[in-house]
Amino acid sequence: AKLVLFTDAVNTACGAADSGVGPFYCPGDEMVYIDLSFYRQLRDRFGAPGDFAQAYVLAHEIGHHLQTVLGYSPRMRKAQKRNPDQKNELSILLELQADCFAGVWANSTAKRELLERGDVEEGLKAAAAVGDDSIQKQATGRVNPETWTHGSSAQRQKWFLRGLDKGTVAACDTFKDAGVSI
Repeated sequence: AKLVLFTDAVNTACGAADSGVGPFYCPGDEMVYIDLSFYRQLRDRFGAPGDFAQAYVLAHEIGHHLQTVLGYSPRMRKAQKRNPDQKNELSILLELQADCFAGVWANSTAKRELLERGDVEEGLKAAAAVGDDSIQKQATGRVNPETWTHGSSAQRQKWFLRGLDKGTVAACDTFKDAGVSI
């Protein structure tokens, strides 16, 4: 995957996107898109500052590339078409898997002695800040799990930590863990 940093708006193989979309991976061109204003929002609006908080976001998006390469993403999309009533649940499992893959990357970073004191905490704070429950509560004062697409703060932290602790892609099968076949 390649990284594209942008401000305001960008054209991708997945269509046009603006800063309101947030960071994303486009399988059509195998690129990760990060609007630099999102990192300011992560720090100022979501209260998750730090270089490792930013690295967590990037590693999560690269995790989506890994899901495409390993076939999880296309299988999940087919499962959503077969079971439209499970669309959000399947989306959440895919997002949590990307969090776990970010944790696997953090594990490899720790093994190379590149983590600094406080890095893991920054990643966990970012994972919590971008949980659907946290975002909804901040935006509306209410939490509606039926509309989630990425999972709760606790779920995102749990899967990031699983990847960090186990350090293997095999430990990140959120679908199997939930008893869901894709």
